[in-house]
Amino acid sequence: MRHIIKVKHNNIWLLPLATLCFAAAPARANLIITPTFTTNFNDNFGLNAAAAQAAWNAAAATIAGNFSDNIHVNITVDAIAGTSIFGSSDFLFATLSYGALRTAVVNDATTPDDAVAISASGSIAAVSPVGGSWLVSKPQAKALGLLPDDLANDGTTTFGAGNNFSFSGTPTGGAFDFQGIAAHEITEVMGRFGMSGNAGKFTLIDEFSYFGPSLRQLLGGPSSYFSIDGGATLQKLFNDSGLNGFDSRDWAPLPQGGDGSPDAFNQFSSANVINGLSEVDLRVMDVIGYDRVAAASTVPEPSTTAFLFPALVPFAILLRRRMDLD
Repeated sequence: MRHIIKVKHNNIWLLPLATLCFAAAPARANLIITPTFTTNFNDNFGLNAAAAQAAWNAAAATIAGNFSDNIHVNITVDAIAGTSIFGSSDFLFATLSYGALRTAVVNDATTPDDAVAISASGSIAAVSPVGGSWLVSKPQAKALGLLPDDLANDGTTTFGAGNNFSFSGTPTGGAFDFQGIAAHEITEVMGRFGMSGNAGKFTLIDEFSYFGPSLRQLLGGPSSYFSIDGGATLQKLFNDSGLNGFDSRDWAPLPQGGDGSPDAFNQFSSANVINGLSEVDLRVMDVIGYDRVAAASTVPEPSTTAFLFPALVPFAILLRRRMDLD
């Protein structure tokens, strides 16, 4: 079992929020996740650099092939020597009102799960269920139509090259599935993170946290679980961050009542197993802003063209650094 400690630092910039008008274009089969591998990544992985790049790309392709948003998710992929970190993510996110967030979610609803989530009995409330500010990641804002698509960097994933990683197939000899770890970090850049009331801030995934029917658990805590229908159905148990100080919206480990199945979104990564994307993982990404498709395609088409008009509303972008230390 891999134990992970999270350390976070935030820096704040203010950028303009643009009013968007999208030109008609043929639908693309899936979104595009574009990596930029750093020199440090290649140098620190050394002879394993090509295999590590291929594994990261395989994880990104699996994610992208399940969603049809006409956006680019642009990620810098870095590595450090040694094992002082396991995996980490740095990303941009924005503050906005709950009303603006809800409107974007409703307008973006395309799937049956989206329809349940925004219904009267669903998990997306008609008015903010709590005081505080709401955040979306930059890729999430693009997927929801709050920002135009662009090719600028959306975040960074970093890995400790000295860890015992397996880059393909089922890991053996105590190795960890690098593709699963990459998927974990990529989806956090895409917005799969919970603020859970930290500094009075919340994210969209927090709204899907319950501890019983109609009983929200926005702050995280024991027995909180992912539900799209107002707590009526438990999809998977969230980690209790109060017990271990880790992420509130990763899946709970077995000792907390988690199902114990290998999963890319687990709080703890286990050795000698493939930690792939589960059905519930895909449902999470669907309801937090991405348009899920029934079948994956491996050939992306060009994106839509966006025209920008001047805006007067500030859009707060923050860089969130998250380090996973052994």
